[in-house]
Amino acid sequence: MNIGHRSRLSLCQLMDAVLNRDECVVLLQKYEISTDNIEGFHTGYSLLSGLSTSILPAAPSQVWGLVQELARTRQSIRHGISPKHLFDERWHDFTLSMKLDANGLIVDDYGNEIGPFAPIEPVIEGSEPVEDDLTKELRRSEIPACDEILRLIEDSAKAFLAGDNNGCLNNARVALETTGKSIAQTQLPPGSPLSAKWGDALKGLLGINFISQAQEIGLAGVYRFISPGSHVPVGFTESEFARLGRTLALSCTYFLVKEWNGVRNANP
Repeated sequence: MNIGHRSRLSLCQLMDAVLNRDECVVLLQKYEISTDNIEGFHTGYSLLSGLSTSILPAAPSQVWGLVQELARTRQSIRHGISPKHLFDERWHDFTLSMKLDANGLIVDDYGNEIGPFAPIEPVIEGSEPVEDDLTKELRRSEIPACDEILRLIEDSAKAFLAGDNNGCLNNARVALETTGKSIAQTQLPPGSPLSAKWGDALKGLLGINFISQAQEIGLAGVYRFISPGSHVPVGFTESEFARLGRTLALSCTYFLVKEWNGVRNANP
């Protein structure tokens, strides 16, 4: 299952806050995750640092098994923590991070979390979360606005974790817009007015066959879908709609960056 970089780091923080070193070693070994940097105190690594060096490179199936055991045993873990907010705050951050990767705890008919984690939406087994894929593509793209786009993506995630659903969607939308305009600025003639606004940038990219008409319609549709003033569809909570809208925006941003990298590599 998809467990992204952010969720893995939040998992490290959770384990560091609520488990001792020996408990962490046993749990990691149970799922065949390396414990070289956290066994004993002779390594010189803090527990948090050791956990990150073990969990970040671990296989998705290993981390998924570890996460599911923590979910199954969270009540007994919480029982041994005092004050309880040390567990509650870190667990809340972790579950929100997992939601950004489209994984949520199973809930009963009353909305109470009762089960282990399960995919919130269909996923492709073995694929990375869209944010991780997008980040990799952006870092090798050399798009002029790359740093700004990465900041907006991070700010979108931070807003979601803070419960700011509007901020989450707005930052994701602006990341998509900034990507389209930045690519248009590099592809269209210098000073072209078609790179100044989102709609015009799409028309300009369509005009030079960077995108097709169907792709222009799809990109414009997603942008409108998550724009300010959009109503939350019936059946969605604000948090669910924010996560969905963010995923759509990042997927479209990924498409544009991937297309840009393909064009750039074909014309070095």
